[in-house]
Amino acid sequence: MTPLCLMEDVRKTFRMGDDAVEVLKGIDLEIIPGEFAAIMGTSGSGKSTLMNLIGCLDVPTSGRYLLAGREVLGLQDDDLSVLRNAHIGFVFQSFYLLPYATVLENVLLPTLYRESAMDHTEERAVELLRLIGLEARMHFRPNRLSGGEQQRVAICRAMMNDPELLLADEPTGQLDSKTAAEIMNLLAKMNERGKTVIVVTHDPAIAASAKRIIRIKDGVIVDEQAG
Repeated sequence: MTPLCLMEDVRKTFRMGDDAVEVLKGIDLEIIPGEFAAIMGTSGSGKSTLMNLIGCLDVPTSGRYLLAGREVLGLQDDDLSVLRNAHIGFVFQSFYLLPYATVLENVLLPTLYRESAMDHTEERAVELLRLIGLEARMHFRPNRLSGGEQQRVAICRAMMNDPELLLADEPTGQLDSKTAAEIMNLLAKMNERGKTVIVVTHDPAIAASAKRIIRIKDGVIVDEQAG
C-alpha cells in the first residue's frame, strides 16, 4: 500500500543568528492510510517539529517528504496551504474555537477556505455534531460548553473537509483523565470510519490508545511498537 506520509532522511535545522541547531536528525517514517499512530516524546525531543513537518506547517531543511504522493520540500506557503486544506484536519491542545461564533459556525469554518464548495455543507456539519452528541448545542457559543465538548467540536471542525489525515497535537492536554479518555475514544471512532489518525503526545496513557507508538528522542526515532 502506498504510504500517505513518507519521510526519508528528513532533517530540520533552525538558525539563531550565527548558530544552527539541528532539531530533527534524519527521520525515516511511513504512515499507511488507515493507521492510528502516536508520536511520543518528552519536551525538546523534536516531536512538535516533526508534527509541523507532517502537517505541512513547515518544510524540511533536507531530505524527502511526500504527502499523498506529492513532494513537500520546495513548496511555497500558498501551495502548502492548499495541500494542508486538501488532506489534513488539525486538532490542537488549545481548542481555537471562535468565541463569537456558534458551534455550527465553528464547524463550518474550514469550508470557507476550500477552492471548491462541498455539497450540503451545513447538513454535513450537523451530521458530524450528531455523531459526537452535540447536535442539540449547535447554536451555543463555546463559552457555554465544557472543555471536553469544545474539543469534540474542534474534532468535528477538523473532519469538516473530509481529510485523509487527522493530526492531533496534545489533544487532551487541557482535559481531566476521564474526558481525555472520551476524546481518545472519539479519535478511535474516526479511525474506524477510515481516517488516518496521528496523535502527538508526551503521555504514555494517551499513546496507548493508538495501534502504533513511535518514540522520538533528541531528534531521532528510537523505537516503534504496536499499541
